[in-house]
Amino acid sequence: MNAILLVLALTLGDPDAEALDKFKTDYKSKDLAARASAVEELSKTPSPKVCLRLGALLAADGPEVRVAAAKGLTLQQADKKHAIPFLLNGATANAKDPVVLTAIVTALGTFREEAAAPEVNRQLHADNADLAKAAVEAAAKIKSATSFDPLIKELKECEEILKPRDPNSTGANFGNKLTRMGTDNAQNAKEVRERATALKPEIIKALREMAKVSCQDAKDWEDWWKEHRGTWKPEKS
Repeated sequence: MNAILLVLALTLGDPDAEALDKFKTDYKSKDLAARASAVEELSKTPSPKVCLRLGALLAADGPEVRVAAAKGLTLQQADKKHAIPFLLNGATANAKDPVVLTAIVTALGTFREEAAAPEVNRQLHADNADLAKAAVEAAAKIKSATSFDPLIKELKECEEILKPRDPNSTGANFGNKLTRMGTDNAQNAKEVRERATALKPEIIKALREMAKVSCQDAKDWEDWWKEHRGTWKPEKS
């Protein structure tokens, strides 16, 4: 029996080694898109060694490669004990790049693990609309009790921003959000309002998915969470 297994192993080869050898060759390309494609191809082989290589790429090369590495780690579900820390470290390394950070937060959501919740919760308040939306969607997948407060807080802020206001005002009632985005002017006010418009329905959807109830507004959600904070349990996926 051992002899047969040895013959099969020699015949089939080592998928890890083959994938990594091919990647080593393909990654030598001077073209950034080609290197990103090589990362995508490598990620199709689930393996601790591949997971390690993808984790290292989150802090190397251009944004396209880093995004490909983050997406690739979502295919390493069997090695989540390493993939999640790699993604969390990657979030720190790419804190100033919302495009890469969006891919990382999206990837964290696919693991549905509590360990990813703190980073996801932190990005719920991101000024970048795509990043904030990715964080909301990830929070809905993870279903952590720690996500209710920041989600409700963000919903409350969106509601405040979207209140009818003086048409001659460029930033009234926009609070800290406008201050964080820079100069108090019409363009920034427009961006803040667009972000709130896009984010509000996504937050409501996430809260309903997590709580399995429907509330009217942020105040109702605050009251509901105050009542159920100590007893709420996430439904098993």
